[in-house]
Amino acid sequence: MKSGVTKKLVQVFFKAPIEGKVKTRLIPKVGLLNSVIIHTRLCEQVIQCVASYAGKNEDVAVQFWVDLDTRHEFVQEHAARYGIDVFQQKGSDLGERMQFAMESGLMTADQVVIVGGDCFSLCDQYLALAFDVLENKDMVFGPADDGGYILIGSHGLDNGFFKDVQWGESTVLASSIDCANHSGKTYGLLEERWDIDTWDDIQRNAPQLLEGLNDC
Repeated sequence: MKSGVTKKLVQVFFKAPIEGKVKTRLIPKVGLLNSVIIHTRLCEQVIQCVASYAGKNEDVAVQFWVDLDTRHEFVQEHAARYGIDVFQQKGSDLGERMQFAMESGLMTADQVVIVGGDCFSLCDQYLALAFDVLENKDMVFGPADDGGYILIGSHGLDNGFFKDVQWGESTVLASSIDCANHSGKTYGLLEERWDIDTWDDIQRNAPQLLEGLNDC
């Protein structure tokens, strides 16, 4: 372990809840306002899970990595509530943004795990398993049922690690594993989980997200 650093760091990646900018695939079905409400419910669940996990483990720190407005009331309120530092995502695509965040995180931690703000199926045990894998592997992936992943962790990535990944496609996990193999990185896979992107995702996995909403 590096001197004066936290051993483990969880970075929560999410967008500030701005109408028309979040959960856009849900808008035709639920409308602008409800898409924002669903987005905030998802983020709150993930933030609570991660904060609870960190609260039970002294060697775990948490950061928010926010797209859009880092000063948004939702972001600042939850950062203050849980004592979490907020950072702006930087990069032209998700791969560059994750790599930038990981490299920044590894300045203060030995292991960095990134989770998405829409990973409604995240739990303490899943986070613990991710860090267990990183004790023996260079990387860890938490596969999603749509071909992507809800979690990725590492000790460090080569420059341009994600350059061949086509984000938003069903090949994201497979392509990222190819990147790991080409870089000579060992990796472990957790059990498959799900996140929330579409109306079908909600109907299948989390209908409770619609409770109290109008016209859904």
